Amino acid sequence: MKGLFVLLFISLSHVIFAQKSSVIIQRDANLDSLIIKNVEHNKTQNSMDGFRIQLFSGVERNNANALKTKFLKQFPNYPIYLIYQQPYFKLRAGDFRNKLEAQWLFNQLQQEYGEVLIVPDKINYSNQ
Repeated sequence: MKGLFVLLFISLSHVIFAQKSSVIIQRDANLDSLIIKNVEHNKTQNSMDGFRIQLFSGVERNNANALKTKFLKQFPNYPIYLIYQQPYFKLRAGDFRNKLEAQWLFNQLQQEYGEVLIVPDKINYSNQ
């Protein structure tokens, strides 16, 4: 009886493990259309979510421009942006995809300029 049970078990396990399982994925044609539209839309965008380092925020435009000139002399390879958000002028530097990329410049600027911040912003692709 035990021999018959062992033989039956071995033959059943062989049948179970010998079978191949396959998965068939069916996609809706509308999904492909949406993916293509999304890709085309992304190609037309000049910016993406990222981070910049904010050096200045205040109402004095002359102070912002003076700081911009100073920054460009020290760090000519980094882009700098003067943004006006009523009533404040904001001076932001860099185009970083994540905070880690911004950290080195942040450390340098913190020593030189004091209070600086890493802030979320729309960044340009062209400087990547």
